Amino acid sequence: MSLAMTLRRACARLSPDLLVCLAACANGLIGRMVDDLRAPSPSLMLGLSPFELLAAALAARALAMAQDEREAVATARLGLAHALAALAMLAPSAVGAWAVLLAFSLWRMAFVRGSARLGFALFAALAVAEAWAALGFKFFGAPLLAFDAALAARSLELIGVATRTDGNVVETASGHGIVVLVACATLHRMPLALVTALALAAPASARRCLNVCLAVAAGYAALNLVRLTLMGYSPAHYALMHDGAGASLYEAAQTTMVFLLAGRSQTIAPAPAPAFASAQEGGS
Repeated sequence: MSLAMTLRRACARLSPDLLVCLAACANGLIGRMVDDLRAPSPSLMLGLSPFELLAAALAARALAMAQDEREAVATARLGLAHALAALAMLAPSAVGAWAVLLAFSLWRMAFVRGSARLGFALFAALAVAEAWAALGFKFFGAPLLAFDAALAARSLELIGVATRTDGNVVETASGHGIVVLVACATLHRMPLALVTALALAAPASARRCLNVCLAVAAGYAALNLVRLTLMGYSPAHYALMHDGAGASLYEAAQTTMVFLLAGRSQTIAPAPAPAFASAQEGGS
C-alpha cells in the first residue's frame, strides 16, 4: 500500500514543466549514449558525465519540491508552450534539445518563484553548459587546447622533463608525446562541474555561489593539469591515466572534489538569506 502511494505521489509530481525539462535532457544525451553503446567497449556511464546526471536530478528535485510550496506559482497546466517545446524536440539534434531547454526554462522562470525558479535556473544553466561543450567549444577550442598543452609542458619541465610544444601537442626529449584533445581540455566540461556545484550548494547567497565556483574551477583545473602531466611523463603513465585505473580515479576525484567544496561552503559560511533563491523570488 505504501509503495503504491509513493509511486502515485511521484507520478503526481511529474508536472508538464518537469516532463518537458526531463525530455529535453534525455533528447540531448541519448545520441551520446547510443554512440557509446555502439563502441567496441561501452563505458560504465555510457558516455555521460556524473555531473550531467547529478545536475539534472537536483534541478528536477527542486521542481518537484515546488509542487508542495504554496508560495510557488501553481502547477503549470499543459499549454501551447509545452506543445511547441515538444514539437521542437522532434528534430534529432542534441544542441537543439539544449536550446529548447534553455528557452523553456528562461520563459518559465518569469512566472514562478521559490524552488520552482531555482529548478528552472539550474536547468537553464545545465543547458548552457551542455551547449558550450557540444558547440561553443568548437569555436574556441584551438587556443584553449594549446593553452592546456603549454601548462602541461611547463609542469613537466618543473619536474625535470624537457619538453617542446606545437599547438596542442606536447613532446618530451625521450620521444614520448601527447596530443591534448577535447576530452582532455580543462574548459570543455568545467561548466558542468560548476553547475553541479551550484546545485549542491543551493540555496546560497551570491557570495557563497561565487566562492564555490572559484574553488571548484581551481580544483578542476588543478586535477586536469595533474592528469595531463602524468600522461606526458611516460607511456606507462599515459596508459594508466588515459585508459586504466587512473582514469576512473580521476573521474572519482573530480566528483568528490565538487561534493566536498560545495558541502564545505555550507558548513563554514554563516547562514545568510538565500539570495540565490530569494533574488529569484523577487522576479528580478
